[in-house]
Amino acid sequence: MKKISPYLKKIISSSGVNFLFRIFGLGTSFLVVLLISRWFGVTNYGSYSLTFTIAQATTMIFALGIPNALIMLTGNRKLSTVEVKKLLFKGIKIALLFSLIPSLIFYFGSSFIAIRCFGNIELTRFLEIVAYAIPFFILHELFLYYFISVKKFITYNIFMFVLPNLFLVFFLIIFYSFDKTDFYTFLAFSISIILIVLVELVVVYETKMRTVPHIISTKTLIKTASPMMFSGLLLYLLNWTDVIMLGIMTSEKEVGIYNIAYKIGSVGFLMIVSVSTIITPRIAELYGKNRIQELKILIHSSTRLISILTIPLILLLIIFSKLILSFFGDEVVSGSSTLIIIAIGVLFSAMAGNVDQILNMTNNQIILKNIAIFTFFINITLNFLLIPMYGINGAAFASLISNIVINITCLFYIKKKLGFYTFV
Repeated sequence: MKKISPYLKKIISSSGVNFLFRIFGLGTSFLVVLLISRWFGVTNYGSYSLTFTIAQATTMIFALGIPNALIMLTGNRKLSTVEVKKLLFKGIKIALLFSLIPSLIFYFGSSFIAIRCFGNIELTRFLEIVAYAIPFFILHELFLYYFISVKKFITYNIFMFVLPNLFLVFFLIIFYSFDKTDFYTFLAFSISIILIVLVELVVVYETKMRTVPHIISTKTLIKTASPMMFSGLLLYLLNWTDVIMLGIMTSEKEVGIYNIAYKIGSVGFLMIVSVSTIITPRIAELYGKNRIQELKILIHSSTRLISILTIPLILLLIIFSKLILSFFGDEVVSGSSTLIIIAIGVLFSAMAGNVDQILNMTNNQIILKNIAIFTFFINITLNFLLIPMYGINGAAFASLISNIVINITCLFYIKKKLGFYTFV
């Protein structure tokens, strides 16, 4: 019997607690879907998910790639915690300044975007909330990646999966009790993030910050971060362009059904992101020390673990797709084929491994940016062609094909730049 490698043992032990937090987050996020779809309606959930997608995409743009740059620079340059904190606050100043742009756009253009882009005036109030909340969304993103950078994984998990979801459930119950519907679902989410940011600031901030030299200039930070901004945004949109284009080309009800199916199918990402959170800082560190052989072993071990744990989960989603969707209402069962297509795409990602972060953390972020741009346009084209013919299944097929393209292309460049594939 083949022994488990020390690297695999270390990944399993490190990822265990992280996995449990993600299970909790997954459970509460599905509770949120149930509460909104059952109490406020599937159509309202469609508006909520569409606004959430827009807000998340905006956050990724105006965080300027600084979150991922924090992890890479920390590992590659072996920064101390104090140095990382200095870099964090430098990034916060830059990001908050730029956050004024989307806030003004959504404040003055909410009705235009709602009517002209989505043909739904009801979205106006949702987008007005985004105008006020977007700086807090950006701050939340920066704080979370700071915790990963300094390997405070428990703190990261609490602020990522526990407190936001608990606050959101609490405010949804409050608003439902007072018969507040429509945009109040997204208001509940926004208030939750604002409260979380205030707590994060208390945890991170030091009244007497120790003096350290400015080892990384603002120019260097932006130069390192900007390719990550574009690739991160485009990778995010690869998953959520379907929602936005469905919002433009179909009804909010269809968006709601697709988003529920996508959330369930994305359960397969559970192990991918659980392991990725743990190994990403380590990838940057090993690459910075030029320990390529150890890096290869780490990546092979993590990909093997992800595949072993994801395959049974995906099979369950495929076999019991209709039964699982029935918990969210009879009308949602029509999304069973969509769920199966999405699950197959997730399985392919699991077997390829954390290809995007491997490129990011090994100073190949420009290559990832170019791959993301290429695949993004493929995704847009496929959605445009397939949604009118096949509806939500067309969007799912577009996502599946794009997912395969980006993973294969990333695998090719990892082999070219690092000398090995991510799988064995």
